[in-house]
Amino acid sequence: MSYPTRMQAGPPTANAILIAGAPRSGTTWLAKIFDSHPGTIYRHEPDEVAPPTRDIAADLVRWARQTDPRTAGKRPFFPKSWQATPARWLRASLAYASAAAARAHLPPCPIPDLGDTNHARLTLKSVRLDTEIGAFAKTFPEGRAILILRHPCGQVGSVMRGNRAGRFVLAEDGTDMPFDEATAIAFAARHGLSEPAFQAQTDAAKYAWAWRAFNETATAAIANTPNARLTIYETLCAEPARETKDLFAFAGLPWDKQTETFLTRSTTHEGKAGYYAVVQNSLAAAERWRATMSPEDQAAVKDVVRDSPLAKHWPGLTT
Repeated sequence: MSYPTRMQAGPPTANAILIAGAPRSGTTWLAKIFDSHPGTIYRHEPDEVAPPTRDIAADLVRWARQTDPRTAGKRPFFPKSWQATPARWLRASLAYASAAAARAHLPPCPIPDLGDTNHARLTLKSVRLDTEIGAFAKTFPEGRAILILRHPCGQVGSVMRGNRAGRFVLAEDGTDMPFDEATAIAFAARHGLSEPAFQAQTDAAKYAWAWRAFNETATAAIANTPNARLTIYETLCAEPARETKDLFAFAGLPWDKQTETFLTRSTTHEGKAGYYAVVQNSLAAAERWRATMSPEDQAAVKDVVRDSPLAKHWPGLTT
């Protein structure tokens, strides 16, 4: 299938790129890899500010137009082919000013694109769009949908670490689960686990059910869809250049030195990296759970995911 290298004139963009995955699966890093390409324009989790409806085409229009700081101001920033250098510096200054205003409890300011975005490829990232990723792929056949999967112990270990550090807003009142607990309970029930039995499980096991609920739903939504594909977080960490070149080819983006530079910087960082950092030692990040997650929690996760059709991506889960 041939792939356009220009966006359509104005939203919705028929050739948009959607990156989705469960929280703490490497979605932000992958999205920033795409953002590092000079021909893209990035929207960070626009569905957090403007939740999806039943009309994915209308949603894409809204998301493309969002200029709130959360959606349009995610750092780091990159030079763009569709934007003059002074405009890029002005836009970055607005983003930093808006962040400072937020810390001072002042109203945020919008962050306009300041460029000819008709010559850019819209790239969006979400940690919520499980069924919607399939609707996107079917509605926009010239678009591309990428679902990233992370080893369940790696993802669950990261979520537990963040929850202990108070990184998350709890999804529901009266629970300490930083995810849609009702969805996880319903999914587990369809697999023979009652709600009382679910609640009796350890946090690691509950989080593993949430991992299955999101990833199995999203994977099923894009099954047999030629303009959607999976990528494995650990593969991206181990072979970032090769995997990114493959993903860019799938998306119709030419390789660019700017992305190569960002890949080097974002995979070889030494020293402490922040919880939400996209610049870190990627191999160390992928394997951190083996040293930081208790054997009991690892076993609990593996017990839940062993029967998942997605376990095949990590042979150690099925033994």
